Amino acid sequence: MPNNNPAASTVKFFKKNPAARVILLILILFAATYGSVEVLRIIVHTESPLMVVSSESMVPTLNVGDIIFVRGVDASSVKVGTIIIFHSPYDYQMPIVHRVLAISNDDNSLFFQTKGDNNPAPDGWKVPAKNLMGVYVAKLPYVGLISLELRGPLGVTLIIILIALIVAIEYSESKSSKRKSKS
Repeated sequence: MPNNNPAASTVKFFKKNPAARVILLILILFAATYGSVEVLRIIVHTESPLMVVSSESMVPTLNVGDIIFVRGVDASSVKVGTIIIFHSPYDYQMPIVHRVLAISNDDNSLFFQTKGDNNPAPDGWKVPAKNLMGVYVAKLPYVGLISLELRGPLGVTLIIILIALIVAIEYSESKSSKRKSKS
C-alpha cells in the first residue's frame, strides 16, 4: 500500500536528492540570516539595525571591522555628542557614522552638524533630519572584519569554494549510501 503521508514523501525526496538538500540548506541559511535582520529592523525601528564600520573616521571610539548596533529614534531626541548613523547628503546609499557637534533649525527643518572623532575638521555639510537612520547603541569589536573581507574578490571565491564543497560532500554521501543500500 503506497504511503500518502506528504511529510514522509518530502523526507524521502530529500534523502534521495543531494542537490535538493544543498538547495534547501542554502534557502534555510538565507531565510535565517535575512529573516533575523528583518525582525531586528522592526524591533529597533531602523532600516539598518546592524552595520560594519568601514572607515577610520571614528577611531578610537569605533574601529574598522566593528559591528555596530543601531536604534531608530525621532530626530528631535538626538543631542549634541550623540553618535548618529545617516545617509550621506551626497550619496544617499552611503551610510555614515559620525558624532553630532551642533543642531540647528533652519526654515523649520532640523539639521545636524557632524564630525568623525578621528577627522581634523567637521563635515562640510549639514545632515537633514530626514537622512537620519538611527543612533549608535553598542558594538562588537572587529567581528565585522570577516564581512568586509567577504565583500571583495577573495570573499566571492571563498563562497564559491564553500558551495562547491557542500555539493561535493552531499554527492559523496549520496553515492556512499547508494552503495550501502545495494549491498
